[in-house]
Amino acid sequence: MVIMKKGVLVSPTIHEYSDPENLLELAKCTEAANWDGFFICDHLLLDPDGFLPLADPSVMLGAIAAVTNKVVIGSMVTPVSRRRPWKLAKEFASVDQLSKGRLRIGVGLGGMDQEFSNFGEDPDKRVLAKKTDEGLTIMEGLHSGDAVNFDGEIYQVKNARLLPRPVQRPRIPVWVAAMLPAKPGQRRAARWDGIMPHVMPDFLKEGQDIGDVDMRVLFGPSPEQIREVVEFTSQLRDSNDPFDVITSGITADLDKESAKAKLQAYRDAGTTWWLEWLDCGKPGTLEQVLEQVRAGPPDG
Repeated sequence: MVIMKKGVLVSPTIHEYSDPENLLELAKCTEAANWDGFFICDHLLLDPDGFLPLADPSVMLGAIAAVTNKVVIGSMVTPVSRRRPWKLAKEFASVDQLSKGRLRIGVGLGGMDQEFSNFGEDPDKRVLAKKTDEGLTIMEGLHSGDAVNFDGEIYQVKNARLLPRPVQRPRIPVWVAAMLPAKPGQRRAARWDGIMPHVMPDFLKEGQDIGDVDMRVLFGPSPEQIREVVEFTSQLRDSNDPFDVITSGITADLDKESAKAKLQAYRDAGTTWWLEWLDCGKPGTLEQVLEQVRAGPPDG
């Protein structure tokens, strides 16, 4: 039977969740209430005009590592294509050192065009995919402690070594976001240590206004989709090393038995991490969210 861990997902880190003190309080409450993980988003611009304040994930992960002792931490997800891979490798190594080996690296291509185009960078998904793949290879090499030489289409590295190494061996686990039902993200994830499947609703593909729609519900895959992901990625992997399947969703709106049944369905499908997506996209929800976190993880 799959053992499913449970964490909280703070995404987006806007409104009062952009305040570092509030995020640190949430992280401490998460650990005190015996959740297994605490994860935050990684964004620069959620609105094209930049009026929504956002916390910096790298700085916050370092601070979170310093005020917690056992909870797993990470970003969900960091677009490697938006960062210099050697700088990102150094940041992640430092956070892994601070946390004594509790970091998970969640990565994706980057889903917000303005986070690239507003800064003069190409948001084309083919370019972002190439940057992501090359960046992950460079990061893995730099985390080995050996001198790295890399001659890619996008990046070049010559005889570079970064120390100290991360605590975790052989590397910090890398979880890759994958938009279903497309296969490229699943293939990329199979080369690393875990997958975070999401679903793109049809009306978002068509560019319709989302209004007050709860995105936390829309992006969650079904247990059947998780089962298909597990089957597909297992066929691609040539290793018996641990491989996590991370599902984000909501149980807070369900009664205890319904929540338990929902989590059991995902666990039976192969989910190894359930991330309870907190209701932090609206202002004025902090006390409600703190109360939910303090109640501890749901059964199931």
